[in-house]
Amino acid sequence: MLLLRKQLKIGTRGSKLALWQAEFAKKRLEDKGFECEIVPIKTSGDKTDKPLYQLGGKGLFIKEIEKALLDKTIDIAVHSLKDMSVFEDERFDFIVFERDYWEDIFVSFEGNFLEIKKNARVGTSSLRRRAELLQYRDDFEFVDLRGNLDTRLKKLRDGEVDAIVVSKSGLKRLGLYDEAYMYDLRFATPAAGQGVIAVEFLSDFEFRDELKQLEDEKTRICIDSERAFVRQFNASCNYPIGALARFEQDEFFMQITYGFVDNLRRVIKYSRRDISPLFVFSDVVEYVKKKVKDYENRG
Repeated sequence: MLLLRKQLKIGTRGSKLALWQAEFAKKRLEDKGFECEIVPIKTSGDKTDKPLYQLGGKGLFIKEIEKALLDKTIDIAVHSLKDMSVFEDERFDFIVFERDYWEDIFVSFEGNFLEIKKNARVGTSSLRRRAELLQYRDDFEFVDLRGNLDTRLKKLRDGEVDAIVVSKSGLKRLGLYDEAYMYDLRFATPAAGQGVIAVEFLSDFEFRDELKQLEDEKTRICIDSERAFVRQFNASCNYPIGALARFEQDEFFMQITYGFVDNLRRVIKYSRRDISPLFVFSDVVEYVKKKVKDYENRG
């Protein structure tokens, strides 16, 4: 049994969702014999209202937290995995807990994405979400929307937008999900790692082995494939790209969406399943590379 050798300081953003996730990780760690203290940290991403695709990517939500890890003012950090860069830094390592919900949710008091009025104003800064919706509703007017879930829902209630698109996992975790006006977008491929909580630490962290025991192995295989797919195309949150992998009975299933910044109405969508995760991943990557090359040759 692990002895209580020290108290772990858990770094996290200060939003309600981030704190919920930190509390979730804290309970798991306490079950392993650790004592924990949560340390909220304000990040660059929390200090601006500009969409991430204009600001250089997801590192804005973790840069200050990773600096705290390096400075050893915190011991571990808890993130939404989709906020972490897919380009990994060897100074850090992380584990993941089991994914709960991967879906995007269309939230509107006027009906689902097919029922809502023509030229509806949809609040989302995600180019990926915009590209997905444009396949079904090319009349939508998109509005850049940042902020935590409460802020986004308030803007919807205040009539600033007619609908918003957010992650189901966040709504569920905070008890905000209401099927009366929230609709699953199961056709939409989520961001790599969406719905997954990650615990980050230094690669030489003294309790690395103990943390690794908390990791969900199947979720790890899935998110490694998702993140590797995004890396293959040198993409980030300023690109309309999504990837989802999961195990279905004895098979590994992967679906992707690959869009084009200069034309969000043009997307590549593909899925594949097989007993071998490596085969599925390789097939998906080769398919998308071929399609991208075809598009480029056509001009």
